[in-house]
Amino acid sequence: MADANEPVTRSNEDNSSPDVVIPADTHETVETAPIQDPPSGASSDNPTTVENPTPQPDSSVPPADILQPLPPQLPRWMNPTPKLHVPERSDYSHLEFNWKVNPASYLTPMDNTFVDYNILLDGHSHTTFSDGRMKPEQLLQWAIANGYNAIVVSDHNTIEGALEAQKIANEKYNNQITVIPGMEYRIHMQFIGIQSNPFGPFNKPYPTNEELKNMIDQVHEMGGLVTVNHIPWSNKTEWRYHDPTLPNHPTRDELYEMGVDGFEIINGNVFDFETYVFAKKHQSLAISGSDVHHPSEGAYAWTLLKAANRTVEGIMSALKGKATSFLFDATGTRPRYYPADNKEYLALLPITALANVFASFYDDYRGMYSFQVMRKVVKFMYARYKKFRNDRRGHWRRLDADEQNPYNREYYTDMDVIDMEP
Repeated sequence: MADANEPVTRSNEDNSSPDVVIPADTHETVETAPIQDPPSGASSDNPTTVENPTPQPDSSVPPADILQPLPPQLPRWMNPTPKLHVPERSDYSHLEFNWKVNPASYLTPMDNTFVDYNILLDGHSHTTFSDGRMKPEQLLQWAIANGYNAIVVSDHNTIEGALEAQKIANEKYNNQITVIPGMEYRIHMQFIGIQSNPFGPFNKPYPTNEELKNMIDQVHEMGGLVTVNHIPWSNKTEWRYHDPTLPNHPTRDELYEMGVDGFEIINGNVFDFETYVFAKKHQSLAISGSDVHHPSEGAYAWTLLKAANRTVEGIMSALKGKATSFLFDATGTRPRYYPADNKEYLALLPITALANVFASFYDDYRGMYSFQVMRKVVKFMYARYKKFRNDRRGHWRRLDADEQNPYNREYYTDMDVIDMEP
């Protein structure tokens, strides 16, 4: 028997390489199974044979979850490094709306025969679940203070904020305000009275009319209503461009043929008279919306309804009846809440102010300039960038025009589209 401290020599049978010597401090452990009695199902002639052996997992094979293929690594441009978080300019953590406006006390309905209404609805609003600055409960407090007793919460491309607001309203403000869940989608088409988002990721930058019609039909199957928000804003010309804010926006006639139920004729303090006339002519639903994003905004319009009761079902039934009128005040409510400055933002103010100074070098709307040489250099670089961006925009528009082209943006994800957009 070899000494336990002696090195062990392992012979190489094929003589292709010299024998391997394992040092004594790296003992090779050989596991041997303990001797056990034969199982009860073993044959008497062959005690090691089991009639119905239970299969044992092979320890040499890794678990199935380890064998799963790893997800493909995203391209670098789709997996960017985290961006520097710039604090909000204002502190929205504590907001107070300690007033109560009664618009009926000083405003007359647009249709002065529309009396005995019991619903004052805000038909369009946003929370922090999209681009709003108020949390769902803060939005409800803002609406109550400004004289609404019903509100459509319609965040962009999500219904989660609306459902959260509805839950809070039912628990804490049930005798003051009713929440109608909604969602504002893509071309600012609004789905009212739905309880879930029936649509997955929509990868095209602009949906076709046929795709919009299919979405409208699906919302109707869910018992919801479809309206189109702020058409003047969608069609206005962008600053320093000759394009509308939402290119290729469907016309009112096209939207009506698709099956939309109505239109937002008042958005904030903008009264869309042309859409109002169109809605009256086609007997479509006409509503108003504050489109509130910031707590310092006021209320300008209230949609009036005669509902059987102030429940979601009662209000939705009244909206489907399409009998509405409005209270409208272009000056807006007087009480406003202005949030305090954010201390974190103020701490970074010297840096952001310096950034504004450098930005002024190529801004044509700042007036006189100090660093003329730097200004000319930066303006030249900016002009080259603008030419590159315009060329790139034309390139992708040409690709989009060819439906058979594999580089048409229809085949890309939202993140791809964002990266391609000029």
